Amino acid sequence: CSSWVSHFPSNLQARRVSGLGMNAEELAENPVLNDYVVQDLNENYKLPYEDNCFNAVVNTVSIDYLTQPLQVMKEVRSHQLYM
Repeated sequence: CSSWVSHFPSNLQARRVSGLGMNAEELAENPVLNDYVVQDLNENYKLPYEDNCFNAVVNTVSIDYLTQPLQVMKEVRSHQLYM
């Protein structure tokens, strides 16, 4: 649930920061993202990532727009690698 701005500091040191949002132009302007996917989670809550591929998943100020928030959070859980 990203757009042109992230809630991460610009000096974030991460191997990969992926974004998922509904607007390709906004996602392309986000300087923190290494990659992004355009997808409406209200139309398709299945995330386009392999299971256990992220150390952390962040959703800030977007969950209130989801029509199926529990399904999305279950999907997030399957993609997060617990260390």
